[in-house]
Amino acid sequence: MIRAIFLTLGKEFRLIGRDRVGLFMLLVAPIAVIAAAGFSLANVYGGQTSATMKSEIAFYDEDHGAVGRAVHDALADSKSVELVVAADRADAEADVRQRKLAVLAVIVPAGTTESLRRGENPKLLVYTDPVKYLQSARIELMLAELARAISAAAAHDARVRFAAESTELRDQLEHARAAEDRARADAEKLSSDSEHERAKMAAHLRTEVNDSVADARAWVSAALNAAMKRLKNELDSQEAQQRAKVDELKTYFTQLGEAQNQFREWLAKLQSLAGRHASDIPPPPAIPEPPSDLSGFNPPPIDLSTYRAQFERAINLPPPHIELPPMPSIHAIHIPEIPHVGLADASIPGALGYTEIDLGGKEVGSVGGFNAFDLQVPGFAVTFLLIGMLMGVSLALLDERDWGTLERLRSVAAPISATLAGKLFARFVVGFLQMVVLFAAGWVLFGISLGRAPAALMMPAAAIAFAGAAFGLVVAGVGRTRDAVLPVGAIVIMTMAAIGGCWWPIDFEPEWMRRVALALPTTWAMQAFNDLMIRRMPAASALVPTGIDLGFGVFYLIAGVAIARRRFAA
Repeated sequence: MIRAIFLTLGKEFRLIGRDRVGLFMLLVAPIAVIAAAGFSLANVYGGQTSATMKSEIAFYDEDHGAVGRAVHDALADSKSVELVVAADRADAEADVRQRKLAVLAVIVPAGTTESLRRGENPKLLVYTDPVKYLQSARIELMLAELARAISAAAAHDARVRFAAESTELRDQLEHARAAEDRARADAEKLSSDSEHERAKMAAHLRTEVNDSVADARAWVSAALNAAMKRLKNELDSQEAQQRAKVDELKTYFTQLGEAQNQFREWLAKLQSLAGRHASDIPPPPAIPEPPSDLSGFNPPPIDLSTYRAQFERAINLPPPHIELPPMPSIHAIHIPEIPHVGLADASIPGALGYTEIDLGGKEVGSVGGFNAFDLQVPGFAVTFLLIGMLMGVSLALLDERDWGTLERLRSVAAPISATLAGKLFARFVVGFLQMVVLFAAGWVLFGISLGRAPAALMMPAAAIAFAGAAFGLVVAGVGRTRDAVLPVGAIVIMTMAAIGGCWWPIDFEPEWMRRVALALPTTWAMQAFNDLMIRRMPAASALVPTGIDLGFGVFYLIAGVAIARRRFAA
């Protein structure tokens, strides 16, 4: 049996060596397809190869301000962008949607710079071509980063202006606080001085009033003395005149008394002379008797001393107590305390950005991406591996059955299992070597990453080669004819490659498709390659996917051998 296996291996290698078309399909065709796919999708995934491929962007600046200049300069300096300045907005849109020359158009609306300075949220206008969505998505991501950078620069300028204005405001507040202290001190001094001046004014006024009262008292006293003197002289004169009149009256009354006595004597003589007619003489009128004490009447002299004493008491009253009404008090001027404004802690928040850190801890920027060939080389290597297994195992078995080769092998007593084992082992070795050659070509030609442990790539490569060879045996056992195997096998392989993430990241697929992909060996092979090459994870990360692919290979091998023994041993 061992001899049969080695004979089968030798036959397979001789056939492969003579089949130049087969060798072309094994090596050259995959490299050509990988190059086409990698360069086509380089701008989508970014990375090293995208720098040499430029996407045309139409640009029109309606703002003519700092934002417009910043966007223009950033796009013009980008190595992945070919900037075309449009004549107007309509021309820029036509470059994208009618003429289809540009991936997208960027318009900076008028007033964008001023709106940004006012704290508003202006927006750039972008015209896109939906057919070029993936290219547009990457450029829009770059525009988002550019917008964030412009916003951060504007915020920085605002912070600088704010810092300068805050310093000036702080100085003004310090001056205001110093002026406040001076004003408070002046107010307190004014209040103290006003109270002192009020007391001083009251004392001075009291002295002035006392002096004025004393002067008035002296003047009134002198005037009163002169008036009393004149009055006394007048009274003395009147008293002398009255005394003279009284003396004259006394003399008159004395003479009247004497005349009365003489009249009585005369009347007595008259009566005596009248004789008997004396009774006919009427009595004379009665002469009033003079007062008996008139002779002793001596009017007392007028004494003005009492009145003088009363006047002196009146003018010698103490001066009134002068109490000045309180001056309107100058209330303490309340100058509110100027609060300390912590301007040093006040600042405009900065713009939040991001930067990508790879699994090795290296900063790759905000739009890092990866080399598209890191995805395309293993993906299309797996795809062509499966196609090679389809042609080398499935179609070869059918051809050998039709050519009678299997019958001749059976005639020399070679068991079918040995023939299948030799063929599968030969195709496994060819597939594994194909993977090694394609990875080496990708590293040399396209600069793909071999990860932290390049040797670890051999594990998933061997596992998928084994699973692919075993799967080819299943297809050979199921297919009745070459014409049935080729289209059905190609459809199945293409579907497995597409769903399994060989042509694009599996995350692009919907959730239900990602669940279906777990049942395909291509999914686990690409997971191992992505972890090792793109994510740069350690070799241990490939153990589980490699084990699962080996499990698929064992399952396909058991099923394929069982089916093939019934088909080709009959």
